[in-house]
Amino acid sequence: MKRQCSTTSFVLITVALLVVIWLPACSAGAFDFSDMVEIGSAYMTHLYVHELGHQVMADSAGAEGHEMRFLSQKNGQFYLGLSTYETIPDQSKLPYAVAGEKFAGITFEYALNDYREHPTTYNKALLFFSSVDFVLYTLLGNYVNPDDTMYDPNLIREQTGMGKEMLLGVVLTKSLLNGYRVINEDARLIPWIRTDDQSAAFMLSFRF
Repeated sequence: MKRQCSTTSFVLITVALLVVIWLPACSAGAFDFSDMVEIGSAYMTHLYVHELGHQVMADSAGAEGHEMRFLSQKNGQFYLGLSTYETIPDQSKLPYAVAGEKFAGITFEYALNDYREHPTTYNKALLFFSSVDFVLYTLLGNYVNPDDTMYDPNLIREQTGMGKEMLLGVVLTKSLLNGYRVINEDARLIPWIRTDDQSAAFMLSFRF
């Protein structure tokens, strides 16, 4: 049976609107077309790395027929990013579902380090998308399409038995901690995701 993980155009539209609000206040004249290009580039970077995470895990776990596609249609729905596989070991389904967000975390760490030296619109947007996108994705999966196994959050709930509120709480914790790290360089609590071919875990590290 083919399984899929995807990111929808609904998420893109929502986060695009939010990131414009989130970016530091500026006059209408200062926020120009080049800023929109950088925001779009940041989202596409985030999207590509997210889908790449699924593919890396699928390859590591020995999945067959796995691939990723962009700007594609499936069952009448349009998807900006879509990762699929034909078969995968049962014990690898959870790390596969989590791998996209794990790679988004790697993107966040890269963007945060670069943001300290170069606070560009691109870096700000990349920080935002890699930190907030999965919160919106979880809300969409939990409460709009809770039975659609094409959504990573739904696959995670299926594999772990977590309730909707518990999963949302974990996702919000990760996002809020990362947001705090953006505004406070001295923040010491770091959220991250650990995976191997058979398991996945949400971790908190304290930097001494």
